[in-house]
Amino acid sequence: MRRLLVFVVLALIAAACGSKSKDLLVKPYDAGSDGAPDDGGADAPSDADPTLGGPCVDDGQCDDMLACTFDACDKKVLRCRNVPDDTRCDDGMFCNGRERCVLAHGCEQGPVVTCEDGSSCTIDRCVEATKSCVNAPRDLDGDGDPDDHCVLMHDCDDRDPNVASTHSEVCANNKDDNCNGQVDEAGCVTPVGATCATAIAVGAPGTYALSTVGASKTFATTCSVTTPTAGKDVVVAITIPAGPNKDLEVWATATNSEASVAIQSTCGQAASELACGSGTGATSVRARARNLAPGTYYAIVTTQAETNAELRVAFLDPTPKPTNETCANAIPIVPEVATTVQIVDPAKDLVSGCGAATGELTYTLTLTQPSDVKIFASTVVGSGSAVIGLRAPHCTSSGDELRCRVGSTLPLFARGLAAGTYVVTVAATSPIDTVVTARVSAPTTPPPDQTCATAPPVVVNATMPVDLSDHEDAIKDGCFSGGPNAAYDLPLAVASDVLVVGRFSQAEAGAVSFDAPACGVVDRLACNGGLTPVRVSKRSVPPGDYRVVIADTVGALTSLTTLVRPTVPPTTVSGADLCSGAVDIPDTGGFFTGDTTTATANYGSTCDNPNAPPNGAPDQVLHLVLTQARRVVFDMTGSTYTTLLEVRVGPTCPGPVFMDACYVGFSGDRSFLDLQLPAGSYWVIVHGYNGEKGPFNLDVRVVPP
Repeated sequence: MRRLLVFVVLALIAAACGSKSKDLLVKPYDAGSDGAPDDGGADAPSDADPTLGGPCVDDGQCDDMLACTFDACDKKVLRCRNVPDDTRCDDGMFCNGRERCVLAHGCEQGPVVTCEDGSSCTIDRCVEATKSCVNAPRDLDGDGDPDDHCVLMHDCDDRDPNVASTHSEVCANNKDDNCNGQVDEAGCVTPVGATCATAIAVGAPGTYALSTVGASKTFATTCSVTTPTAGKDVVVAITIPAGPNKDLEVWATATNSEASVAIQSTCGQAASELACGSGTGATSVRARARNLAPGTYYAIVTTQAETNAELRVAFLDPTPKPTNETCANAIPIVPEVATTVQIVDPAKDLVSGCGAATGELTYTLTLTQPSDVKIFASTVVGSGSAVIGLRAPHCTSSGDELRCRVGSTLPLFARGLAAGTYVVTVAATSPIDTVVTARVSAPTTPPPDQTCATAPPVVVNATMPVDLSDHEDAIKDGCFSGGPNAAYDLPLAVASDVLVVGRFSQAEAGAVSFDAPACGVVDRLACNGGLTPVRVSKRSVPPGDYRVVIADTVGALTSLTTLVRPTVPPTTVSGADLCSGAVDIPDTGGFFTGDTTTATANYGSTCDNPNAPPNGAPDQVLHLVLTQARRVVFDMTGSTYTTLLEVRVGPTCPGPVFMDACYVGFSGDRSFLDLQLPAGSYWVIVHGYNGEKGPFNLDVRVVPP
């Protein structure tokens, strides 16, 4: 019987060694680095370590069946190690909270980002576009001036949008309009045209001076300035004299302020509106009411801020709306012949990848043979920009748009179009007059990087120049519509961490994306756009073939950096509150996660807010030693707060800041440094800007020589 019992025990142990770690039936012993049983010394791993599992001799025994963990056999202790990686659970959304990888459970949703700062004087909201919190001063009436109960000497009546420290004092209304503690004091103004009863009378075409100084937001219109509640409006009564019907066209132009203009048949009645013109940021806008009988009509001019303005009034012979508003009714456009297009009141009938505030007019362009096509557009009247599209003949679906372009910086460019008839759409960011010219030339050969099918290899772990000057918007992954782009092939032999960085001219927008080979919208794995530098990070990318895409606005010389390494598990930055507890960064780099929420503030920063708390924000410290000069890239994508990253140099901590090695991550991408570091000792300090704190990611890429 004793022999049988020993046999059963040995069989159970053997079965456990060949099974998945989570199915082990016996408690394993610890082993030292030489594989011998551990003697319980100081270096022995503790069974309290939640990442340690059962005994193993190879990685294949350690799969815990959770997709978000790194599973491997720790050869030093001959036990499975299952390391959770929150980035494998990340859904790409910020405001719904930080997803976590929980051992024995898998991915779990974290608490949503409330942005609550504990102050009744702020309106707290989470902004997904910037991956950040906005804690705006309380402004219940939306007039742009915070409540003076919270910000002294500001809005003294936060229930009335027409009272604010930014508002002029209005005479004879027995109200402290400008919140200076006085009523109807010297220097007050009387706005002209602020009500229907005081409408400015106009009886002839011409240009008329207006002012919204002292005015309030009185009239309801279907279009307006960006923040209507903070707008100021005046009304002009325009009389069309006896005689034939006329089109009434009005242009409203404001001085250094966004503007909108509407035409009503009955003053102050929104339901009587005949036309309305506006556009985000537009300072000069148009409205046209068609075929009006003689009589009086009312132009409502709104500005975002108090300012001077003018209204240009024209009585025109009646014209119907253009008929070329749909694909079926497009009218021909002749190559090399400039066509003036008035964007007045077209309806929005088509979906475009390039956003427009107005509807579109349609034109046909016929090619008798394969050709390159460039379409130029320039604004001649108004303050908006043209939005040009080129569509396949059937035209109506969103997939029929071949190219689109906003503004006149570059033409819309389509290379090697087949013979046939295409549709050109013309819209705008606000009502404008624009001149459109199509130029047709012999087809040219596209460069290999112009399509994902012929994409040349990307340069890995280095920076490569990319000239987009002869490129078109041919790669349709939906990341950056309208901008010239290029694609490069990236094959991955093993699971890898990929970091892509695009650099553009200062103040120029661009984008990078990481795609599956077909480069369609459904193939886009990561995308990011904005001002330079722009980057995307994708961890644990499975082996396979991929594409890296770069695009910009102006078709300039850009650069592309693609950093690739075999996937590494995250290292938790535990403690590290002081230099003495700094976490070591291997000279090959690594991926680190930490949380400064419970850390203390020890090391202030020169690039922090001057009004930041003493010693700055709570911080954690890491240590990197380089035995030779290397390029080192630090990326904090995925961190949850406004990070402040410093790299300091010297044998003793914290040492002085290395040149240009302090970066505040105001954008959703967080802090980023790309440094050429000589051999030496470096102290990497993770802070927050102006006292901010929270969970962070720190990807350190020590680029191979």
